[in-house]
This record gives sequence, structure tokens and C-alpha cells, in this order.
Amino acid sequence: MADSPFDRAMLNRLYRYCLALTKHEAAAYDLLQDGLERYLRSAPGDRDDPMALMRRILRNRFIDGLRNRGEQLLNEATSLEPECLAIGFGSLEEIAITTQTLEQIWDRLGPFDRELLLLWALEGRTAREVAELQGVPHGTVLARIHRLRQRLSAQAEQDEAGNAVRGTR
Repeated sequence: MADSPFDRAMLNRLYRYCLALTKHEAAAYDLLQDGLERYLRSAPGDRDDPMALMRRILRNRFIDGLRNRGEQLLNEATSLEPECLAIGFGSLEEIAITTQTLEQIWDRLGPFDRELLLLWALEGRTAREVAELQGVPHGTVLARIHRLRQRLSAQAEQDEAGNAVRGTR
């Protein structure tokens, strides 16, 4: 990869991004490889911000792959049960998350919720930076974060209530 501006740390970040979208290691590797091939074939003038361009390529390739397989694109409103949306107003920072709970939450989220959570919560990017990376308005990202926080809080409260009823608290 002599023409690639990506070092090992950047490739690891891109792999985590792919993993957030796909939820499967092999699919994430395939997506990253496909994205790197597309990047290397792109015109050199399109490479002002290599990480932003790669994320855009990876996201578009992921969406194309879903469409080609005829899979439905899950969005925030459909990724968790509808009854979870109306419960609770706690913040994400106040939720105590165990590894098992995190895995359960991650499995329930759609690819775009996982992407948002990765960029915003795990990588620590601001909503404005996420908006620029995704090419959407800042207010859209703020609304998505708000809805995601509400759903995660509601799900945590629901899980906690279920544990209390079973006596496994």
C-alpha cells in the first residue's frame, strides 16, 4: 500500500468503523478492503481528507451491499421495540452498562445507530464533527443523538425492571 496515507492506527479506526456498520468481523474486513481499493482508484484530487473520504466510501459501499442483497435499512425508529421509545428520560452517561448489556444493546441497534454511537460516544467526536463526516445537517445529528439516548435509557430501565422482577439484581 505505497500510495496509501493510512498508518496502522488509522486502519484500525477504519476497521472499527466497518465493524460498527456490519457487526461481523469477516464482513468488516471485506468492507474495509473494498473501501481501500475504491480509495486507491479515486482521483488524487479527491483526497483532501483521507479519513473523511474513506468513511464516506465505506458507508456508501455498506449501503450498496445491503441494497444489493435486498436487505432493509434499519433506522433509529425501527431498531428497538416501539414501546421502548416512550419510557424514561435518563441520560446515557447515567446508565451503568455491563459488557453483556452493551452486547445486547449493540445487537439491537441498526447500522446507522451503531455508526453514530461509534463516532460520538466511543471516538468522542462532537455532533458537529459527526454531521460533517456524515454529510448531514448538525441539527439532524443532534436529533439522532437525542433519540438514541432516549431509546438506550428506556431499554436500560426496561432491562433493570425485568431484572428486579426476576430477583437477579
